[in-house]
Amino acid sequence: MTTFPRVSTTALAQHNNAPRIWLEGKYLQDAGFVPGCHIQVEFATNKIVITLAPNGPRIVSSKKQRQVPVVDLNSSAIQTTFGNTVSKLQVIVSPNRIVLTPAHSTALRASRCKNGTEGSCFSGGGLLTQAAKQAGYTPAFAIEVDPGYAAIFEQNHPEAKMFNLSVEDVPLDALPQVEILTLGIPCSPWSKARTRDRQTGNKRDRSLPPEAHPLSDLTVWAALLIRHVNAASVVIEEAPDYLNSSAGYMLRLFLERAGYFVHAAVLDPILYGEISGRKRTVIVATSEPGFQWPTPAPCTKTFADYADSPELAESQYFTPAEKPWLFQHWETQTRKGNGFAPPQLSLQSTRVPVLRRRYFAQQGDGVVVKHPTREAYRWLSLAEARRIHGVPDTYFLDEEHSLTRAGEVIGQGVIVSFFQKILSALRHLDPTTGSRTTEPPNLHSTTTKHASSNFAINQMGFAFT
Repeated sequence: MTTFPRVSTTALAQHNNAPRIWLEGKYLQDAGFVPGCHIQVEFATNKIVITLAPNGPRIVSSKKQRQVPVVDLNSSAIQTTFGNTVSKLQVIVSPNRIVLTPAHSTALRASRCKNGTEGSCFSGGGLLTQAAKQAGYTPAFAIEVDPGYAAIFEQNHPEAKMFNLSVEDVPLDALPQVEILTLGIPCSPWSKARTRDRQTGNKRDRSLPPEAHPLSDLTVWAALLIRHVNAASVVIEEAPDYLNSSAGYMLRLFLERAGYFVHAAVLDPILYGEISGRKRTVIVATSEPGFQWPTPAPCTKTFADYADSPELAESQYFTPAEKPWLFQHWETQTRKGNGFAPPQLSLQSTRVPVLRRRYFAQQGDGVVVKHPTREAYRWLSLAEARRIHGVPDTYFLDEEHSLTRAGEVIGQGVIVSFFQKILSALRHLDPTTGSRTTEPPNLHSTTTKHASSNFAINQMGFAFT
């Protein structure tokens, strides 16, 4: 005997040029819908109610020699009720009554808003939010556990509500509805550079999968947040190895099942007009098809376009006599051939190596600038790092309090100018002027298709096909 109410889903099909709903099963008989009985069907906005009615104009049919009841509705009134975007219905069966409404996932997708706002999680110092702001979005909230990063975020984006909490403690019902959700999921589990666990200090056991790392569960928390916020679009940035990790596959499949069109690739900003190339896994999930990656374009600038003036930079150079320990370190590492000798920049350099998180702690493997006429070197200034990463000069980094912390915000953040291009494509905005265009500006499609579980690798990374 069926226990009521009974909840299930059914697909909307087509038959004789009209939508069709087909319900069958012995549960219908348990609810009173036996073959041959009369029913009444009422059509309302986003709801169909079927009830038993002695004089109803429709009759319950059957299959398997009248052993299995069938309710078959084939009417253009179904389209009037649910429109053209609903493909799956929720079916609630109670004694003598059946109620059909859009399935929960379908209803969630339909409720996604386009209000021009952005929310972020694992926000850091807010560079991904800055890219969204420059693409035309208004920051609405941020989730960041580190108090120092949260304070920097708040100074730059005071319009956003700050949740200075670990993600498991966030009161989800307090989060406002936003058009786009951005997430910089911490990359430690999938970082090639990390040899020790930052939390425990223990040497990393490379025999274990990345998902054994104590921060790997943040992908699960990200999925829970995505489901609750239900934004129209989701943008995720992660380490390159995340793309084909178990967590990366599961997150993309989750997004697809939640009703998004999923686009994913490892992108190198160098290929998109930037002078520095911090490769990242980028996952873009949209409620509608049509998103296209920015068109690849070469960088036409040199380091001279980002460098401080010669007068400002002159006092920052140091010689072997001033830092003998550093030059000895360089010679030792070069002799060992282990790749730690620092890259050297000149004003003519066409590429700037990645600035790591601790660059401004002035460790021995960071990129340096060679003096144009004498044997002297200097580290990049924070102003130069800002320009290379597309961070506005006015963006507050609290460098007077901690230059190292300011460098961390840049070194583990995104290249703002590059992500602005991606986020502009979501809004069909011109990434230069911020004005809305009829068609996406200067874009190039590389990926994907909704509602498929077949995978393919293209020249830029992973894609659904």
